[in-house]
Amino acid sequence: MRNKDLNMETVLSPAFCRIWDNSLMGVMILDHNGVYHYMNRLLLRIDDLQDEEIIGKKMVDFYPVERDCHLSIQTLKTGKPITNKTIVYYTKKKKLVNSLCSSFPLISNRRVEGVIHFSLNLQASQALLERHQGPSSVKPEKQPERRPYTFDTLVGKDHRFRNAVTQAKAASQAPFNVFIWAESGCGKELFAQSIHQASPRSRYAFIPINCAAIPDNLLEATLFGTAKGAFTGAVDKTGLLEEAQGGTILLDELNSMSLELQAKLLRVIQEKKVRRVGALKEIPVDVNFISTSNISPDQALKNGHIREDLFYRLAVVILEIPPLRHRKSDIPLLCGHFLDHLPVLDPNRPQPRPYSLSPDVYEIFNTYPWPGNVRELEHTIKAATTRLYPPGRIEPEHLSEYFMTNYRNTPEKLESKNSLTPVPVEKNPLPSLDHPCFELPDHGSMDLGNTLKSIESIYIQKALIRAGYNISKAGRFLNLSPQSLRYKIKTLGIEMIHE
Repeated sequence: MRNKDLNMETVLSPAFCRIWDNSLMGVMILDHNGVYHYMNRLLLRIDDLQDEEIIGKKMVDFYPVERDCHLSIQTLKTGKPITNKTIVYYTKKKKLVNSLCSSFPLISNRRVEGVIHFSLNLQASQALLERHQGPSSVKPEKQPERRPYTFDTLVGKDHRFRNAVTQAKAASQAPFNVFIWAESGCGKELFAQSIHQASPRSRYAFIPINCAAIPDNLLEATLFGTAKGAFTGAVDKTGLLEEAQGGTILLDELNSMSLELQAKLLRVIQEKKVRRVGALKEIPVDVNFISTSNISPDQALKNGHIREDLFYRLAVVILEIPPLRHRKSDIPLLCGHFLDHLPVLDPNRPQPRPYSLSPDVYEIFNTYPWPGNVRELEHTIKAATTRLYPPGRIEPEHLSEYFMTNYRNTPEKLESKNSLTPVPVEKNPLPSLDHPCFELPDHGSMDLGNTLKSIESIYIQKALIRAGYNISKAGRFLNLSPQSLRYKIKTLGIEMIHE
């Protein structure tokens, strides 16, 4: 298609919208002001959005990324396409998405009137490729088989986390369906695999399927299988429910599955039989279901994301995994685990852990709210190692700009009051009433505000000198976060001589 033909009227025509609606890529169309005019169902589902809440509104209002960082905004400004850029971002529900994106200008009368943006979810695409690719003459190099997760591989000592592990162990020994809910990045699939591996079904298959990443028409065929002649090109193909015979099916993000498909799944659970798409006969199946959701059951039921009758059949046992911000005492353990499992630099020369984290990095980690939870912590550590060569101690300057921008924008109300790496705080005696800052005039007014500022300034300057003008260390002396201390230094006009 030539640029002069690629315009708003063309891409928003009914014929093209039908193509976008059935595409395996996310598609959105914006006008020259960055206002939504269209987003296909796949992208709405992946990005946790509803059609009615975005149409007619600006795209930047729904993505927590700086305005100039959006590919579509850059394309609107320059009028030039941007292709094949890998973008990692969080949805409004704090789900981490990794996509390959391209943006193309929509031009009419030599003027940019909008942009069309394509997004390919890399994780979902890889799963689909492995599931549906045909025979190839070039066979990919065999990768080492990943060991399944077990309860022994779950890292954490926080009492809430250990309670969840204890409940999961009990659930693994019962022949009941399990429902796990937690924010994205908390390890729902790790718990699901651990339950399966500890259960009597462990010698059979464990098959995960991401309900949010696959369109409904493909998801139905993937789950139930197809019969020859059901549609053009259809062949007899077993579905995942048949392949998991005797084992466990993981329905990841069940709340993203359409209600129509949920009704069909309900019948399978009730009858313990599955009928392939286009087939007449039913096939008995014996599988255990583990379902996950990134929103609470109450919210999922209230908002109509999960059928109530299906929920009560799948949620015989309900597990909740605490988010990382509620188990920050586990951060040192998790950091050590991730550092221990980094790729070995020289396989022929076993060596101790090549990387470590400085106390300042631990302090940053402890005050950050971790919207992406444990997965974000792991990615943050891995990204930091790429900025440090040769290996050594990771300092704040090695943390990615993306992470540090999010950290600086963290509201102070979300900061934790507990320090992971406590530093002995020297007790500063309060200045006596003979101290110059307490001298009160015998006559006239007494300015309490200025007097308090003077006392604050004295304490901060004393802490800075003792800490060698290290903001983080001085903040620990004063029981202040680095952000709060920097703000006070600026407002009080304190000179940072040695910074």
